[in-house]
Amino acid sequence: MTYQSTEFTVDELGFIQTALNKVLAAAARGELDLNRLAREEMASRGLDRDGNWVGFDRARQIHQVEAAK
Repeated sequence: MTYQSTEFTVDELGFIQTALNKVLAAAARGELDLNRLAREEMASRGLDRDGNWVGFDRARQIHQVEAAK
């Protein structure tokens, strides 16, 4: 099975090639939730689901993550 996306270029998805093997393996085993990780990162940047700036508090609400302690 191959992943194909018409929405993203190879260059945009290239970051996955630099990921550590142990990180990829954990994600493949379901031990690392990449969706959760992405939501936390979006919230920490103050972005909504479309990548638009909404502020940190609103982004945490949208992505349903708590503020970093």
